[in-house]
Amino acid sequence: MTDGTTDTLNEYSEVQDLLTRTGFGSLAGQANVRKLPGRNHNWIGTTGTGERVFVKRLEGPAEASAARIRQCVTFDRILRSGASAELLSPRLLAADTEARVLVFACVDEARSAAQAVREDRLTSDLAYSLGHTVGLLHNLPVEEIVHDEGASPLLPSEELLEALPISLFETSSAAELQAWSLLQNDVTLGQALRRLLDRERLADRVAAHCDLRLDQFLIADGAVYLTDFEEFQAGDAARDLGGVVGDLLHRALLDAATSDGAAPEPPSHARMLAQLTDGIGSVRPRITAFWNGYRDTRPTGDSHLAERVAAFAGWHLLDRLLAGARTAPRLAALPRAMAGIGRKALLTPGAFLVTLGLTEAPA
Repeated sequence: MTDGTTDTLNEYSEVQDLLTRTGFGSLAGQANVRKLPGRNHNWIGTTGTGERVFVKRLEGPAEASAARIRQCVTFDRILRSGASAELLSPRLLAADTEARVLVFACVDEARSAAQAVREDRLTSDLAYSLGHTVGLLHNLPVEEIVHDEGASPLLPSEELLEALPISLFETSSAAELQAWSLLQNDVTLGQALRRLLDRERLADRVAAHCDLRLDQFLIADGAVYLTDFEEFQAGDAARDLGGVVGDLLHRALLDAATSDGAAPEPPSHARMLAQLTDGIGSVRPRITAFWNGYRDTRPTGDSHLAERVAAFAGWHLLDRLLAGARTAPRLAALPRAMAGIGRKALLTPGAFLVTLGLTEAPA
């Protein structure tokens, strides 16, 4: 969180209109309002009526933003109907599709699971709780979810593996174009991604988050909350699970590869591979705990689930390559090496089950 003023908030009269129209009072002029970082405009504060709120004003095309808000409303309706007594998520207080604004009850004194990783506080017990939470989500009644094409996940995309639309091409950095060139010219990788998407389409549907990473878990007073249901829909459980496993893996690889601190020169290729191998070993127990937390909560007869999870975890490393390229002049050696691990997981997911810890914990 960052300190800030309400200057940017005052630019969005639709935020104030929604808050006052729904009886929560305005945030304007309140002393404790803070602007939070993120791709959208986010604020946290206490309204004139004393309500602690988290406000999000979505960016992007209006139609896509409206679809994302509808998915949040759908999730909140299903959860508040009593579908799960255990699953926790910040209550949706108000929503306006035209204004592109969401208002949630604030979860105070919360930290994200990503922050717990950065602080080396993600224990195996907490990782188990994260898996348990995802299991509770996937146990929600999927038949109550209405399909909304506008909220479908964009990546991985079969179309983008063929060619980039001119709008994306023109707004991409040189490093992004380099990354897309690597993906599009890797025939074997393209086949693996298409195979994964085919298997995803054939998988049993669950109530899926579809954009799940460690940032979407909030931990407060020992309880785990799930957030950001803007892409909520009926989907493959493996996409959610692979997103978390991939995020755990990516962060562990990054930490291991930068453990030398301010080294006088870049590590050799052999040294980098040894560091990345150490990173996989360090995170494996937490991945296993997360996996067991999920399986204990939601036993499934899907014999191929773990392989799809490994494949989606592999895709996450490639997705991080693309994300990092947005602000880089060129692709560096480390993200390319981590993407290479992701590529192998996509090509041979079954061979990565033990490597990643997608197995039963030892008795």
